[in-house]
Amino acid sequence: MQTVIHLNLRVDPTQYIPQIREIPGYDYIHLVRQPKYMTDLSLLNEKVHYLSEIYSEKKFIKENNVSLLHAHHGQLGILLLPFKEKTKLPLVTSIRGRDATLADQPVAYLEHMKMLFEKGDQFYPVCHYLADRMISWGCPPEKIKVLYGGVDLKKYHYRAPDVQGSGQNILSVGRLVEKKGHHVLMQAFRKIKDRLPNSTLTIIGRGELQEELLSLANQLNLGDSFRLLNHLPKEQVQEYMMNADLFCAASLEAANGDVEGIPNTLKEAMALGVPVVSTYHAGIPELITHNKEGVLVQENNVNELAAGLEYMLNNRRHWSSYTSAARQKVEQYFDVEKQLRLQAKYYDDLLGGKSK
Repeated sequence: MQTVIHLNLRVDPTQYIPQIREIPGYDYIHLVRQPKYMTDLSLLNEKVHYLSEIYSEKKFIKENNVSLLHAHHGQLGILLLPFKEKTKLPLVTSIRGRDATLADQPVAYLEHMKMLFEKGDQFYPVCHYLADRMISWGCPPEKIKVLYGGVDLKKYHYRAPDVQGSGQNILSVGRLVEKKGHHVLMQAFRKIKDRLPNSTLTIIGRGELQEELLSLANQLNLGDSFRLLNHLPKEQVQEYMMNADLFCAASLEAANGDVEGIPNTLKEAMALGVPVVSTYHAGIPELITHNKEGVLVQENNVNELAAGLEYMLNNRRHWSSYTSAARQKVEQYFDVEKQLRLQAKYYDDLLGGKSK
């Protein structure tokens, strides 16, 4: 069995663990830049190593039977280029969102990415939107293979929505950063709140905009109808999803150019059978076709989002068709097991079937 070295931003359960540790036919070395990026010690094992402590790259790959390098972010691909040059191993790089833009990037990032496009062997953007952005930067199209992030469907079971009920509980989950559009969602919720007095909005996440969003809630006089919950364990987030009547991801392009790929929370809500409202942003239309798997509105548009939320809450009779189609879409394109097999196939093709 061949071994792949994976370098990711940090080691915690949200950081692509299946795409590192569960690829069929391949063993792994989980590489971390420094010990401080090992943020969840429960994931520490004998296969975790620190890049800062590898003094002989050639000796390390020989001792660990390494055949391939996989960086899980554009900047990490740049960081692994010297490792590639010293070992002559192929290098693949996942592209996940901001790394396909110039959003809040260090000086010379574009020049370094162009060097990575030239010297890297393959690139795995998480949606076709990001693939197109890479091509516009000069990445050779033949090096690009889209690899969607997957949902573990053994953990996310479909449950038909309650079309006879009266609940109007809206949920959104995501880091408290501009591109998640929480501020737009809160303003849209304010617009519908008086017409739907039983409606509530819960946002789960943590981040730099926490105080700003709490201040906005006061300005909008949302009162007890709004809750901002700090980061919760994934199991608790899933419970909130299962009890929500509607899930919303109000994603938008941030002022600095930061964008999403496709939010995993949308996929998870769709897998569970929760009706969804989102935006025509980045790769989201690859997941949701408007009026088929859910409702899409223009990003950063308070009035359109308010209309979309109100339409969905007032038309429960459509929920079964929306959620059934949404579950089918996730099963077809975003099942983690299918995506991991596809990832293994990409490796096989690059290595000439060496894992067989």
